[in-house]
Amino acid sequence: MKRNSSKRTTNIWGILSLAVLIIALGGAAYYYVATNTSAQEETVPTSTIGTGDILLSATGLGTLVSREEVSFGFKDGGTVSEVLVGLGDHVEAGQVLARLENSTLQLKYKQAEANLASLNSPAELAQAEQAVQDAEQSLATARNDLQYMIGSDMLIAEEQVASAQQVMQTSKAALEQDASDTNKQKVSEAEADLKKAQENLSYAYNNYSSTYTQETFTYPIRNDKGVTIRRDLIAPTDTELLAARAAYELAAANLSDAQNYLDVLNSVKETAEVPASSVTSITEAKVAFDTAKANLDTTELIAPISGTITSIDLNAGDDAGTASVVTISDLNQPYVIDASLDETDWDKARTGFTANVTFDLLPDDTYAGKIIQVYPKLDDSSGTSMVHILVQLDETVSKDLPVGSTASVDVTGGEALGVVLVPISALKEVESGKYAVYLMKNGSPIEQQVEIGLQDILYAEVKSGLKKGDVVLSDATTVNQ
Repeated sequence: MKRNSSKRTTNIWGILSLAVLIIALGGAAYYYVATNTSAQEETVPTSTIGTGDILLSATGLGTLVSREEVSFGFKDGGTVSEVLVGLGDHVEAGQVLARLENSTLQLKYKQAEANLASLNSPAELAQAEQAVQDAEQSLATARNDLQYMIGSDMLIAEEQVASAQQVMQTSKAALEQDASDTNKQKVSEAEADLKKAQENLSYAYNNYSSTYTQETFTYPIRNDKGVTIRRDLIAPTDTELLAARAAYELAAANLSDAQNYLDVLNSVKETAEVPASSVTSITEAKVAFDTAKANLDTTELIAPISGTITSIDLNAGDDAGTASVVTISDLNQPYVIDASLDETDWDKARTGFTANVTFDLLPDDTYAGKIIQVYPKLDDSSGTSMVHILVQLDETVSKDLPVGSTASVDVTGGEALGVVLVPISALKEVESGKYAVYLMKNGSPIEQQVEIGLQDILYAEVKSGLKKGDVVLSDATTVNQ
């Protein structure tokens, strides 16, 4: 019995020992799994900040175009009398390229030119001087006639009022242009002079009414025997006075016009400085000359710009209309290239961005240039939406190239060389245009503000906030917001 009991006891302890071992192994396994699972959960991808280059570029195709191109023809139709240029000739702006039959118009032009020139001849000058003398005599006669009717005091007073009014107008005009104390003083003086002249005129009028008229226009009335029987006042009528005043004013105006005309001929005054009535003959002669010249000009084909004749459809004897028959292209260097970029390169098409151009005719040479124009609308003429730009070279090409020469164009939208770079995925946009990253410090991610420059698809230039060797989370979205 004791043997059996001892054996049973031994079996129980064995079973208990095995259970303890199993429990221990299970606990160890749990600890291992739990520990490794926690370590795996805490491990996140990081990136070490380094340096590198960012180059934003785009490539397109283009063709050489003229800097300016004009197609034109005659203003009026007619028969071509001569053609003075040919295809490929270089012409200057204003140069005559061809003419129509114009013998009649040339004659009219020469006549008008001669008439205008004759106004500066010695004979015309002598005639103008004589006209001034005649006008002075006419004015003196008209003044004497009026003075007899109203008296010298009255005439002088009226002339003083007219002169004072003219000074007043001139002074006020000057004051409107410049409100200086000096001009204000001149207006005050002119007002005082005008008031005084008007007072003198009032006095002279009273004297004219009460004394001068009676003394001058009272005539004796005699009978058939020659005896004075009475004295009657026979003063000038209102109509006679108006006529005398009109004659005087007309004579004064004629003298003014004659003197102005003489001054213009002697170059004392410019035409624009005198009334139109003073230079009627000059104006008419100039109008006739300008008209004749304009008519003659319509028979000449004039180059509007300097350049090369790239198209001409004109021969002597042709019946020309007003359609375009000549094309002038400005092929002066530096050359301009009309280029197209892919729609996705719109951000790289900016005026002032640099470009490198290689012509198919000069494959071994590359020429630097700049974008001078970006068309605001995509060009879909080829069936694909393209960005349309113009590039002008910075330098002269050693060989003259024909319009239409093809070229490849490499546009540089921006470059940052040897700069600190951060992965785009590591950036967090905290607000429009402002960014942050999660910088690893003591094993924990800390939000760090950064200033960003150029960006491409993968990386961004860091201007401040990070330095080479810093470690950041590769993916900013892994941090709970």
